[in-house]
Order: sequence, then C-alpha cells, then structure tokens
Amino acid sequence: MNIHGKRIVLRAIDAQDLPLLHQWANDPELAYGLGDIHFPSSAWQQEQWFQRIQANENTVRLAIHLGDRKMIGYTGFWDIHWRDRRAEHATLIGDRDCRGQGYGREAIAACARYAFEEMDLFRLDATILETNTASLRSYQSCGFQIEGTLRGHALRGGRRVNRLILGLLAEDYATWARETGYWDEASRGG
Repeated sequence: MNIHGKRIVLRAIDAQDLPLLHQWANDPELAYGLGDIHFPSSAWQQEQWFQRIQANENTVRLAIHLGDRKMIGYTGFWDIHWRDRRAEHATLIGDRDCRGQGYGREAIAACARYAFEEMDLFRLDATILETNTASLRSYQSCGFQIEGTLRGHALRGGRRVNRLILGLLAEDYATWARETGYWDEASRGG
C-alpha cells in the first residue's frame, strides 16, 4: 500500500533503498541539520539499521518518491505509542535537487492525514533544531505548533543549539486541512 500526496508517493522502505539511504546518512550537510548526532556509517551499519526498523512494530519508515520516479527522501513515524495514540514524526529530503520545492511540506501533510485519518492517532510530535529553519517552516505551515524549547540541546559547529518541540493534534490537523483547503481538488498542484 502507498500513501499519496499531491506530487509524492510514500511507500515502505525496502532493501533496494539502502545504498541511497547510506549516502544520505554520510552527508555532512544533512547530518548538521538533524537533531541526533550522526557518525560516518558503513554499509553494514545501514543494513543493521534496516533490520532493526523492520522488526520494530512501533516504527514506520517511508520512502518519499516523486510519483513513480526516484526516491528523494524519507519520512515516517517513530516511537509509536498505540495506547496514548501518539507518535514522533520526521521528514528528510535527501536529494539536493529536490530541496526547497515543498516536498518536505507535502510529506508532512500526507503523513499527518494518514496518522489521523487511518492510524487513528491523536497527536504527532516533532523535534527540530532551531537552526533548521526550512524544516521549522515546513512543519509550522502544516499546523504544527512550537510547544517548548530544550535550551542548548545540541552541539553544532562548536556552539550550543536549542531544540524545539513541536506538536500537532488531530483536531488541529482537521482545522488546518479545512481552513487551507490543502486536500481540495481546486488546491492541487501547490
């Protein structure tokens, strides 16, 4: 089963995706903007990561595709708490040529729709480094609200960076989708 956005398709990550995911995992520019520390990784480590996510029932990792063409990034749900009906969400656009074109925002919107309308979640969380302004804008443009700040949480380039905690409730998503008309046929294409 695939999850469809306006221009993108989300599907389960497969073993064929590992070489590209490994390349992105070793991209210093991408690692700099991520909330968790990343070290250089081997292909073997990427395979071990893949085996762990395949076995974890509380994680759903999804490849982001441009229609039926190439994979441009990944997204998904981490630490799903089925009883509390919440999960963490993250999105990464790994393909440099596809950054800044709204694909991240579209992946966030498609995941939110799926989380609230199909998985019956109540809440999505996201944490973003304060310096990652592109991600922050994308999440806020989909209705996520800043709920807190972890001061000096990360070390980047020799200086401390705050980590922002964002949240989106199912009711906030429904209001956002209705007020923006994001999924309306008339709003397709942007």
